[in-house]
Amino acid sequence: MSFNQIARQIQICVTSNDAFEQIGAVDLSTVANIATALTVLTAVVFGLIEMRRARKEREERAAFVAVQAILTPAWIKSMTLVQAIADGTTPSQIEADPRLFQAVQSIACILESLGYAVFARMVPLNVVDELLGGTVRVAWRKLRGYVEYERERAGSQKNWEWFQWLAEQVDRHSKARTSLTLGAHEAYRDWRP
Repeated sequence: MSFNQIARQIQICVTSNDAFEQIGAVDLSTVANIATALTVLTAVVFGLIEMRRARKEREERAAFVAVQAILTPAWIKSMTLVQAIADGTTPSQIEADPRLFQAVQSIACILESLGYAVFARMVPLNVVDELLGGTVRVAWRKLRGYVEYERERAGSQKNWEWFQWLAEQVDRHSKARTSLTLGAHEAYRDWRP
């Protein structure tokens, strides 16, 4: 075998080895890219799951706070008086009865605060709708005339603005299966734990 033939075989082997190294390097690079992509994808999926869990937890906390707010003796007494207001009751009749006037102020103030909390996305609207939707609707129906009177007297639309906003949003965006004509005892009759 001549020197040239040996040199050519060595060159083929060296070239051939370089080609395998390049293929090996590309394959290792591709594997690293795939591993990185899978890691990022896993992190995104985990992040989405955690965001969903956190949102659900926030809604549950908001529901608990809303329940705490309405389960006070003052709220119950005030709401009982407000619900008993006869249709057509005038603002002067409300103001003439100190107990009723105090109840109206209390309910309107609580629902004003709750309305702003919904607007600021601290409390989800669906939570308020499910827990207090009927109460908000009834309170607004009973107090609308008084609120409008107060606004006219004060010369400002700011009086109880978030209370009205809340009542309108509950009506507009309600997804609750319950309503003033269909109670939870009927709407969720087939509920299972």
